[in-house]
Amino acid sequence: MTYLEAHKKPGRRTAGIISGIGAVVVLFFMILYFWLPHLLPALWTTVAKPFWRAQFSLLDGSMQSPDYVLKENADLRQQLADLTVRSQTIQATLDENVELKSLLGRASSTPSILAAIIERPPYSPYDQFIIDAGADHNFVVGSRVYAADGVLIGTISDVLSQTSKVQLYSSPGNTIQVTIGPSHIPTTATGRGGGQYEADLPRDVSVTVGDYVQAPLLNDSTFAVVTAVESDPTRPFEKILFAPPINIFQLRWVMVEVKSKS
Repeated sequence: MTYLEAHKKPGRRTAGIISGIGAVVVLFFMILYFWLPHLLPALWTTVAKPFWRAQFSLLDGSMQSPDYVLKENADLRQQLADLTVRSQTIQATLDENVELKSLLGRASSTPSILAAIIERPPYSPYDQFIIDAGADHNFVVGSRVYAADGVLIGTISDVLSQTSKVQLYSSPGNTIQVTIGPSHIPTTATGRGGGQYEADLPRDVSVTVGDYVQAPLLNDSTFAVVTAVESDPTRPFEKILFAPPINIFQLRWVMVEVKSKS
Protein backbone atom coordinates (compact mmCIF):
# COMPACT_ATOMS: atom_id res chain seq x y z
CA MET A 1 0.00 0.00 0.00
CA THR A 2 2.80 2.38 0.80
CA TYR A 3 4.28 1.76 -2.70
CA LEU A 4 1.00 2.45 -4.48
CA GLU A 5 0.42 5.76 -2.70
CA ALA A 6 3.92 6.90 -3.48
CA HIS A 7 3.38 6.00 -7.12
CA LYS A 8 0.14 8.07 -7.43
CA LYS A 9 1.51 11.31 -6.05
CA PRO A 10 3.64 12.25 -9.11
CA GLY A 11 0.62 11.75 -11.38
CA ARG A 12 -1.47 14.07 -9.31
CA ARG A 13 1.25 16.64 -9.35
CA THR A 14 1.54 16.42 -13.17
CA ALA A 15 -2.22 16.84 -13.59
CA GLY A 16 -2.15 19.80 -11.27
CA ILE A 17 0.67 21.40 -13.20
CA ILE A 18 -1.13 20.89 -16.54
CA SER A 19 -4.34 22.32 -15.11
CA GLY A 20 -2.45 25.30 -13.79
CA ILE A 21 -0.75 25.91 -17.11
CA GLY A 22 -4.12 25.63 -18.91
CA ALA A 23 -5.68 28.11 -16.53
CA VAL A 24 -2.80 30.53 -17.06
CA VAL A 25 -3.10 30.19 -20.87
CA VAL A 26 -6.85 30.76 -20.77
CA LEU A 27 -6.39 33.73 -18.48
CA PHE A 28 -3.69 35.08 -20.82
CA PHE A 29 -5.92 34.89 -23.88
CA MET A 30 -8.82 36.43 -21.97
CA ILE A 31 -6.66 39.36 -20.94
CA LEU A 32 -5.23 39.61 -24.48
CA TYR A 33 -8.71 39.57 -26.03
CA PHE A 34 -9.86 42.21 -23.54
CA TRP A 35 -7.02 44.58 -24.35
CA LEU A 36 -6.58 43.68 -28.06
CA PRO A 37 -9.95 42.37 -29.33
CA HIS A 38 -8.89 42.36 -33.02
CA LEU A 39 -5.59 40.58 -32.61
CA LEU A 40 -6.90 37.03 -32.35
CA PRO A 41 -9.29 37.24 -35.38
CA ALA A 42 -6.42 38.69 -37.41
CA LEU A 43 -4.09 35.87 -36.39
CA TRP A 44 -6.75 33.30 -37.19
CA THR A 45 -7.36 34.82 -40.62
CA THR A 46 -3.63 34.85 -41.39
CA VAL A 47 -3.26 31.21 -40.43
CA ALA A 48 -6.42 30.03 -42.21
CA LYS A 49 -6.04 32.03 -45.46
CA PRO A 50 -3.69 29.54 -47.21
CA PHE A 51 -6.11 26.72 -46.47
CA TRP A 52 -9.05 28.74 -47.78
CA ARG A 53 -7.15 29.51 -51.00
CA ALA A 54 -6.26 25.88 -51.47
CA GLN A 55 -9.89 24.87 -50.97
CA PHE A 56 -11.06 27.55 -53.49
CA SER A 57 -8.48 26.42 -56.03
CA LEU A 58 -9.62 22.83 -55.73
CA LEU A 59 -13.25 23.85 -56.19
CA ASP A 60 -12.72 26.03 -59.28
CA GLY A 61 -10.21 23.70 -60.93
CA SER A 62 -7.28 26.12 -61.00
CA MET A 63 -4.98 23.47 -59.54
CA GLN A 64 -5.53 21.29 -62.60
CA SER A 65 -2.64 20.26 -64.82
CA PRO A 66 -1.21 22.79 -67.35
CA ASP A 67 -2.55 20.72 -70.26
CA TYR A 68 -6.04 20.82 -68.78
CA VAL A 69 -5.88 24.59 -68.25
CA LEU A 70 -4.60 25.17 -71.82
CA LYS A 71 -7.38 23.02 -73.28
CA GLU A 72 -10.00 24.78 -71.21
CA ASN A 73 -8.62 28.16 -72.34
CA ALA A 74 -8.76 27.07 -75.99
CA ASP A 75 -12.34 25.87 -75.56
CA LEU A 76 -13.35 29.19 -74.02
CA ARG A 77 -11.69 31.11 -76.86
CA GLN A 78 -13.57 29.03 -79.42
CA GLN A 79 -16.85 29.60 -77.62
CA LEU A 80 -16.16 33.35 -77.60
CA ALA A 81 -15.37 33.31 -81.33
CA ASP A 82 -18.59 31.38 -82.04
CA LEU A 83 -20.62 33.88 -80.00
CA THR A 84 -18.98 36.80 -81.82
CA VAL A 85 -19.85 35.35 -85.23
CA ARG A 86 -23.38 34.64 -84.07
CA SER A 87 -23.76 38.19 -82.77
CA GLN A 88 -22.48 39.64 -86.06
CA THR A 89 -24.88 37.45 -88.03
CA ILE A 90 -27.81 38.57 -85.90
CA GLN A 91 -26.81 42.23 -86.30
CA ALA A 92 -26.47 41.84 -90.08
CA THR A 93 -29.92 40.25 -90.22
CA LEU A 94 -31.40 43.08 -88.16
CA ASP A 95 -29.76 45.70 -90.41
CA GLU A 96 -31.05 43.93 -93.51
CA ASN A 97 -34.52 43.72 -91.99
CA VAL A 98 -34.54 47.47 -91.32
CA GLU A 99 -33.37 48.20 -94.87
CA LEU A 100 -35.98 45.92 -96.42
CA LYS A 101 -38.78 47.41 -94.32
CA SER A 102 -37.71 50.87 -95.39
CA LEU A 103 -37.71 49.82 -99.04
CA LEU A 104 -40.99 47.92 -98.99
CA GLY A 105 -42.71 50.62 -96.97
CA ARG A 106 -42.14 53.29 -99.62
CA ALA A 107 -45.45 54.70 -100.78
CA SER A 108 -45.77 54.74 -104.56
CA SER A 109 -48.56 54.44 -107.07
CA THR A 110 -46.17 52.65 -109.45
CA PRO A 111 -45.56 48.90 -108.94
CA SER A 112 -42.00 48.15 -107.80
CA ILE A 113 -39.91 45.01 -107.47
CA LEU A 114 -37.17 44.34 -104.94
CA ALA A 115 -33.77 43.44 -106.41
CA ALA A 116 -30.42 42.60 -104.85
CA ILE A 117 -27.21 44.35 -105.87
CA ILE A 118 -24.75 41.68 -106.99
CA GLU A 119 -21.94 43.90 -108.31
CA ARG A 120 -20.85 47.42 -107.44
CA PRO A 121 -17.74 49.57 -107.88
CA PRO A 122 -14.89 48.74 -107.99
CA TYR A 123 -16.09 45.36 -109.34
CA SER A 124 -18.41 47.01 -111.86
CA PRO A 125 -17.87 50.12 -114.03
CA TYR A 126 -17.84 53.43 -112.22
CA ASP A 127 -21.27 54.58 -110.97
CA GLN A 128 -22.99 51.40 -112.12
CA PHE A 129 -24.70 48.59 -110.25
CA ILE A 130 -25.58 45.11 -111.48
CA ILE A 131 -28.81 43.76 -109.96
CA ASP A 132 -30.21 40.22 -109.94
CA ALA A 133 -33.39 40.78 -111.97
CA GLY A 134 -34.03 41.73 -115.58
CA ALA A 135 -36.41 40.84 -118.38
CA ASP A 136 -37.75 37.99 -116.24
CA HIS A 137 -39.31 40.72 -114.06
CA ASN A 138 -40.39 43.00 -116.92
CA PHE A 139 -37.60 45.51 -116.33
CA VAL A 140 -37.08 47.97 -119.17
CA VAL A 141 -34.45 50.57 -119.97
CA GLY A 142 -35.29 53.84 -118.24
CA SER A 143 -37.05 52.30 -115.19
CA ARG A 144 -36.29 54.29 -112.06
CA VAL A 145 -34.29 52.73 -109.24
CA TYR A 146 -34.76 53.67 -105.57
CA ALA A 147 -32.77 53.08 -102.40
CA ALA A 148 -34.21 53.03 -98.88
CA ASP A 149 -36.72 55.75 -97.89
CA GLY A 150 -37.61 56.39 -101.51
CA VAL A 151 -34.26 57.99 -102.43
CA LEU A 152 -34.00 57.99 -106.22
CA ILE A 153 -30.49 56.99 -107.27
CA GLY A 154 -30.58 56.02 -110.95
CA THR A 155 -32.24 54.26 -113.85
CA ILE A 156 -32.01 50.92 -115.63
CA SER A 157 -29.58 51.37 -118.52
CA ASP A 158 -29.40 47.80 -119.82
CA VAL A 159 -31.58 44.71 -119.37
CA LEU A 160 -30.62 41.06 -119.79
CA SER A 161 -32.70 37.98 -119.11
CA GLN A 162 -31.98 37.75 -115.37
CA THR A 163 -29.81 40.78 -114.59
CA SER A 164 -29.88 44.51 -115.23
CA LYS A 165 -27.45 47.39 -115.18
CA VAL A 166 -28.25 50.46 -113.07
CA GLN A 167 -26.71 53.78 -114.10
CA LEU A 168 -26.52 56.24 -111.21
CA TYR A 169 -27.66 59.84 -111.69
CA SER A 170 -24.33 60.92 -110.21
CA SER A 171 -22.38 59.61 -113.21
CA PRO A 172 -19.76 62.20 -114.25
CA GLY A 173 -21.20 64.85 -116.57
CA ASN A 174 -24.84 63.82 -116.12
CA THR A 175 -27.13 66.84 -115.48
CA ILE A 176 -30.39 67.01 -113.50
CA GLN A 177 -32.72 69.92 -112.73
CA VAL A 178 -33.00 70.30 -108.95
CA THR A 179 -34.19 72.71 -106.28
CA ILE A 180 -32.17 73.40 -103.12
CA GLY A 181 -33.25 74.31 -99.60
CA PRO A 182 -36.57 75.43 -98.10
CA SER A 183 -36.77 78.26 -100.66
CA HIS A 184 -36.61 75.70 -103.50
CA ILE A 185 -33.83 77.52 -105.34
CA PRO A 186 -33.72 76.11 -108.89
CA THR A 187 -30.41 75.09 -110.45
CA THR A 188 -28.77 72.43 -112.59
CA ALA A 189 -26.87 69.67 -110.80
CA THR A 190 -23.93 67.98 -112.48
CA GLY A 191 -22.78 64.49 -111.52
CA ARG A 192 -19.27 64.23 -110.09
CA GLY A 193 -19.23 60.44 -109.76
CA GLY A 194 -19.34 58.31 -106.65
CA GLY A 195 -22.81 59.53 -105.67
CA GLN A 196 -21.68 63.18 -105.58
CA TYR A 197 -23.20 66.23 -107.32
CA GLU A 198 -22.29 69.89 -107.69
CA ALA A 199 -24.09 73.07 -108.68
CA ASP A 200 -23.24 76.78 -108.92
CA LEU A 201 -25.39 79.43 -107.24
CA PRO A 202 -24.96 83.20 -106.77
CA ARG A 203 -23.14 84.11 -103.58
CA ASP A 204 -26.09 86.12 -102.25
CA VAL A 205 -28.31 83.01 -102.23
CA SER A 206 -28.62 81.46 -98.79
CA VAL A 207 -27.70 77.76 -98.83
CA THR A 208 -26.29 75.89 -95.85
CA VAL A 209 -24.93 72.40 -95.17
CA GLY A 210 -27.81 70.04 -94.44
CA ASP A 211 -30.33 71.69 -96.78
CA TYR A 212 -32.29 69.11 -98.74
CA VAL A 213 -32.22 68.87 -102.53
CA GLN A 214 -35.14 67.72 -104.66
CA ALA A 215 -35.51 66.76 -108.32
CA PRO A 216 -39.10 67.82 -109.07
CA LEU A 217 -39.12 66.36 -112.58
CA LEU A 218 -38.19 62.92 -111.20
CA ASN A 219 -40.12 62.61 -107.93
CA ASP A 220 -41.11 64.58 -104.84
CA SER A 221 -38.86 62.78 -102.33
CA THR A 222 -35.54 64.07 -101.01
CA PHE A 223 -33.00 63.56 -103.75
CA ALA A 224 -29.84 64.63 -101.90
CA VAL A 225 -28.52 66.72 -99.00
CA VAL A 226 -26.05 69.61 -99.17
CA THR A 227 -22.68 68.44 -97.84
CA ALA A 228 -20.51 71.51 -98.46
CA VAL A 229 -20.62 75.10 -99.68
CA GLU A 230 -17.40 76.31 -101.31
CA SER A 231 -17.08 80.07 -101.53
CA ASP A 232 -14.33 82.01 -103.35
CA PRO A 233 -14.25 85.81 -102.91
CA THR A 234 -12.89 86.14 -106.44
CA ARG A 235 -15.90 84.35 -107.96
CA PRO A 236 -19.50 85.59 -108.13
CA PHE A 237 -20.80 82.05 -107.61
CA GLU A 238 -20.63 79.51 -104.79
CA LYS A 239 -20.10 75.83 -105.51
CA ILE A 240 -22.72 73.71 -103.78
CA LEU A 241 -21.83 70.04 -103.19
CA PHE A 242 -24.48 67.48 -102.31
CA ALA A 243 -25.03 63.72 -102.15
CA PRO A 244 -27.85 61.23 -101.43
CA PRO A 245 -28.75 60.91 -97.73
CA ILE A 246 -27.58 57.28 -97.86
CA ASN A 247 -24.26 55.66 -98.76
CA ILE A 248 -24.99 54.21 -102.19
CA PHE A 249 -21.93 51.95 -102.07
CA GLN A 250 -23.17 50.18 -98.95
CA LEU A 251 -26.57 49.34 -100.43
CA ARG A 252 -27.56 45.70 -100.77
CA TRP A 253 -31.10 46.14 -102.10
CA VAL A 254 -32.96 48.49 -104.42
CA MET A 255 -36.52 48.91 -105.63
CA VAL A 256 -37.14 49.09 -109.37
CA GLU A 257 -40.31 50.56 -110.82
CA VAL A 258 -41.96 48.35 -113.42
CA LYS A 259 -44.81 48.80 -115.82
CA SER A 260 -47.79 46.60 -115.10
CA LYS A 261 -48.76 44.11 -117.77
CA SER A 262 -51.61 45.29 -119.94
